Amino acid sequence: MLAEGPARGPDFICIGAQKGGTRWLFDQLDHHPQFWMPPIKELHYFDLSDRFLKKAVPLYQRARTSIDDANRRRDRAHERRLEAVDVDWLAARIWLNERPIDFDRYARLFNPRGDRLSGDICPPYAIVPDDRAQAIRQRFPDARIVYLARDPIARFWSQYCMLVRRNERKDPAALEQVERFARKGNGVQHSSIREVVARWRRSPDDDAFGLFFFDDLKADAISLRGRILNFLGADPGQESGGLSTDFNRKKEQAKVEMTDQVRDYLVPLFADEIRGCAAEFGGPALEWVRKYGL
Repeated sequence: MLAEGPARGPDFICIGAQKGGTRWLFDQLDHHPQFWMPPIKELHYFDLSDRFLKKAVPLYQRARTSIDDANRRRDRAHERRLEAVDVDWLAARIWLNERPIDFDRYARLFNPRGDRLSGDICPPYAIVPDDRAQAIRQRFPDARIVYLARDPIARFWSQYCMLVRRNERKDPAALEQVERFARKGNGVQHSSIREVVARWRRSPDDDAFGLFFFDDLKADAISLRGRILNFLGADPGQESGGLSTDFNRKKEQAKVEMTDQVRDYLVPLFADEIRGCAAEFGGPALEWVRKYGL
């Protein structure tokens, strides 16, 4: 799969935001008849992370043993059924792990699409080094870049809640723990929307860069889906299999309630970013200013 064949690469790359609705987008595209999406959501190729192995290796092992058993699990999880080419794809992506970035081999990961559209949805790409983002855009100049931005404070808090679920902590809403995450984690980076846009957008009139808002997913998922599909060159009129437009596999996940003390810490931390986003992007970002009394 990786050694030969066209090296056109992805039709689009979604760079986040983390906790900005990228799982929703993947589900909508994965079940849409005009797309072929990889069998795992996040490739983690350009952020040089091996986090994808946690899902890719067990899935590969199950599918090699019995693709029918693997597909029964995926049916229950409302995930696209695997085909033989997906097993080959998993083997290829696992093989690429810890090898230097190779744009041509990466590009061939999308060859199973045939005449369909395909892309890479991986939120950590939002904060890769500037020169790497520029190299990606130079190598794949026709690839559309999708960025789902979210209110910086709400996005930061959602990421923090995700980490708390993964690593149980005593008194997770304590200000000291939130401050530690802000200092040592990447939550502030992921909420620095203007930096992400500057890193990935070639110019203010870059028509291959699409900025969308998580707010619109909450307000009108059908409209947001339609705008993204139009941006990617697909037909919004075609349904995503039997998946509803507002399907959210994460809606039952537990959240930590933000205390007033934590809110009073986060608002000044992100005040400049929120005001800057409102001035630069308008739209839903204007409501962020009003929401936090800025």
